Amino acid sequence: MGRFFDALKAGVKGFQTANDPAEYTMADKQVRCPHCGETTFFTRRSLLDTRGASIVDLEWLSPSATILICAECGRIEWFAHEPTEIPH
Repeated sequence: MGRFFDALKAGVKGFQTANDPAEYTMADKQVRCPHCGETTFFTRRSLLDTRGASIVDLEWLSPSATILICAECGRIEWFAHEPTEIPH
């Protein structure tokens, strides 16, 4: 069963890497890279698993976070709540 989830994770990762960068807002403010000032980001999801969950193979029960990756410099910003994509 572990191979199934590994394959599923790889498929999701491949799907996510195909997305184009976009602009986002959080708390009514446009997200801007604090390093280079860029406003476009790639998005990913990541589990916030703990050692305990990993030991008993229950990472899937852990909460997740949204990661925005700057399209210009690659800086990573983590968000506990889902940022809103600005439609274009």
